[in-house]
Amino acid sequence: MNQLKKIIMMTSAVIALSVIAPVNAEHHEPHIDKSSKVIFKLVMQGLLSDTKMMTQGIILRDFSLVEFAADRIVNHPKPAMSQRKKLMKALGSDIATFKGYDHVVHGGAIKIKQAAKDKNMVVVIDEYQKVITGCQSCHSSFKEELSKALR
Repeated sequence: MNQLKKIIMMTSAVIALSVIAPVNAEHHEPHIDKSSKVIFKLVMQGLLSDTKMMTQGIILRDFSLVEFAADRIVNHPKPAMSQRKKLMKALGSDIATFKGYDHVVHGGAIKIKQAAKDKNMVVVIDEYQKVITGCQSCHSSFKEELSKALR
């Protein structure tokens, strides 16, 4: 029963998000070319686009869209080395915390991708919640500081 409540609450949150930030899967932003010099902001914008796409897939119960979006999150491009050096310098001793959040998001996306292949919406939603929490935690902890460092 508790799991059912969790699914209903998460689905309600996802539906609310979809009303606020609708996504059209057929017309999403092109993903960043991994061979180009990528700035951190573009990586984050791509991850946002992919997360919106995943949200749409969850709402529509479109497992192929969820799997596609999760794969894009798993395989997102890295920022250019010059950007990564600035980020590491700004993070200092907090780099382990930052990497921990990255691990939560990346690992969750891997699990979502597999759960979507298995058509297991319970696991998709459970991991989706963890991914969103990882994103929000990282943004709360580091967004302002890193934005300043990259100006």
